[in-house]
Amino acid sequence: MLREANTALSASLSQALSHFYHNAEVWAAFSQEVRSRAEGLNALRDFLSTPAGFLRSLARTMVRGSMAPFVPDLPTPPAVTEPDITIPPPVVSEQPEPPALTDAMIAESSIPLPSAQADHTSALQPVTLRSPRHKVLFVAGEPESPGVQYRCIRNAAACLRAGHEARWKPCADVNPDDLSWADIIILWRVEFSGHVDILLQLARKNGADIIFDTDDITFLPHLARFDIIDGIRSIGATEQRIETVFTEIRRTLMRSDLCIAPTDTLAGLMRINKPLTYTVPNTFDADSLRRSRMAMRKKQWMGSDGLVRIGYATGSRTHQRDFARVAGILAKLMLERADLRLVLFREPGNHRPVLLMNEFPELTPVSDQIEWRDMVPLPDLPEETARFDISIAPLETGSLFCNAKSELKFFEAALAGVPSIASPTAPFRQCIVDGVSGFLADTPEEWETALRTLLENPDLRRRMADAAYHGSLWYFGPQRQALVFDSILEGLGGEQAAARASELQIARGAYRGKGLPDVPPHEILFHQDRMDEAAVTVIITSYNYEAFILEALESVRAQTIELLDLVVVDDGSSDDSIALIAAWMTQHSARFNRLILLKTTVNAGLGGARNCGVTHAETPFFLPLDADNRLLPDACASLLAATNEMTAYAYPILEQFGEPTRHKVLGDKPYHPMQLVAGNYIDAMALVAKWAWAAAGGYYVSRSAMGWEDYDLWCSFAELGLQGTHVPEILAEYRVHRTSMTSSVTEQDAHKQRVVELVESRHGWIKLVQKAAKEREKVS
Repeated sequence: MLREANTALSASLSQALSHFYHNAEVWAAFSQEVRSRAEGLNALRDFLSTPAGFLRSLARTMVRGSMAPFVPDLPTPPAVTEPDITIPPPVVSEQPEPPALTDAMIAESSIPLPSAQADHTSALQPVTLRSPRHKVLFVAGEPESPGVQYRCIRNAAACLRAGHEARWKPCADVNPDDLSWADIIILWRVEFSGHVDILLQLARKNGADIIFDTDDITFLPHLARFDIIDGIRSIGATEQRIETVFTEIRRTLMRSDLCIAPTDTLAGLMRINKPLTYTVPNTFDADSLRRSRMAMRKKQWMGSDGLVRIGYATGSRTHQRDFARVAGILAKLMLERADLRLVLFREPGNHRPVLLMNEFPELTPVSDQIEWRDMVPLPDLPEETARFDISIAPLETGSLFCNAKSELKFFEAALAGVPSIASPTAPFRQCIVDGVSGFLADTPEEWETALRTLLENPDLRRRMADAAYHGSLWYFGPQRQALVFDSILEGLGGEQAAARASELQIARGAYRGKGLPDVPPHEILFHQDRMDEAAVTVIITSYNYEAFILEALESVRAQTIELLDLVVVDDGSSDDSIALIAAWMTQHSARFNRLILLKTTVNAGLGGARNCGVTHAETPFFLPLDADNRLLPDACASLLAATNEMTAYAYPILEQFGEPTRHKVLGDKPYHPMQLVAGNYIDAMALVAKWAWAAAGGYYVSRSAMGWEDYDLWCSFAELGLQGTHVPEILAEYRVHRTSMTSSVTEQDAHKQRVVELVESRHGWIKLVQKAAKEREKVS
């Protein structure tokens, strides 16, 4: 009887569920129709509220005929019927009365009885957390354009670097299996279509979050006008065609859950419709960095050919009015200087210039000073950019469209060792320190002044390029991009995850790093470059350490790592250190790939000397070594083996030697950044990533408060969320002696007070346990 009743009940419930599913499908179709018509009404509202668009359409009407915009009505809601089913009454089976539980039976039972509190909590729904890792599908609307590298391929790599799964596909190739796999879909420059509509429906059915991305103002149809976007004219398109493209891209944006954009300007425009929008800049990757720096090194080693080149690396025929801002000034300077060359690009094969040169007649008299270069694939761009001595990026500063453009011309030139002059659009103002890491120029007079200044000062070009490079390594680098994507994706895991991610994002702010490193003036006394690519540079800083410097140098020469770079910085020594170092380098130059000896112009202090050395390091990692200390043979190899792309630094255990001391080892504590609250527990002899050094603004420079430069750096890394790692091996030796900087300078009362005050002012969260100067430890 019970079995028959259950069968009847199951059949009735199945019928009811089937009916409910039918009603749900009907209402889903109705909701989609409402959304579509609502979009039509919104489009009509935008149309009527935009005078320029209305007047333009009215003018077309006078030529082509009547103008009757479609005004959608609201669809009639579908009727919902109730299922014609009967729920059978419950059947109470005849069960024997359960025996009463005795105290003895309770004691023997291994199952605890629920309490009243347990009964209450069991009624609550458990918190459902999404998997901590995501599967991200990047969908490219323009897979053949260079933008796919910046917005899909490199961003997918950033997600992988952050520990998520990621892949990218052209929009036309996306299939149901891709949509079943992904729980986050990022649509870049995707125009809405029937295919995209199905893509979105399937993605939402699978519970995926939809993110919209574009790298230009391609979602505001009323901006598709010749007077706003000159590129429409120069590429031979019509306003109507571009307006249609923008309209379809906007439809994709409106169907997304959130947006990302490469600049703050573009993100701000997206927030009008999608408040949940993040700035995710265009970035370089490891290969473009490697090729850029190698091209720069080769150019330096070959020396100048006597010409000075100003390069304009435009990749599309959309910048006529932009270039017009500087064409006359360039022609004037080229007439004055026979050694000046303007580098422009043309299409390979047919040699058709990217710029329409008939619009710049002022360049005709200097046409023989124009170097035409064939356009190259994006991976080969670094070698072309490195040929420049100056890169220019003129834009119409009054144009909203230009103010949304990204900074890639600046950072790609910086990676190749080339300084830039750029128009002061919002993105360029954010990334260029005017006069330090580049020049901002708006008026013709500003452009001429900036160009003349760089043309006449090769040393300024080098220093400005170095500053631009340091300023680009973090903000436009792959490591920051991974951390940014990780916080965005983790914020999509529900309300609790969103709260935690938001806390981090608010605390980070713009997340632009801590400023440019202070690199004191210095000169190069010895320079060798065998043009190979090492992973580690050892940087020795020395001040009047002729008694110890050769031991430090020999410990570097004995490293087991095969390819190795070495930079030695003499910080104004008055003894014979420089002569000893130079002779040693001449004798052992074959051991090293790059070998450099620097001398500061004036004594800069420990932080300044280290920053000079890091500036000349062309490896992913560097290892600072004070001239009175020594490395053990496996130091570089073992520390390097403990790192990955996201490692900011790796530190070993140090063994003390020299004068007797109470503690035999240093650096034996495991890594945890909050241990830094009480004080430093990590010595300067650590393998440090150059991008992390740049993010932190380098070592602080203060001769009056020298001594805690390494502690300050670790604190900056902690504030940026950069990871360290401990290598629990003795890999270096720390010399204890009375003439060390720690004993003779840092731990003197007045000096120690200045050091503490400086570091506490820079890191308000630390609570130092030991502020007073330490007495020198002795063995009793």
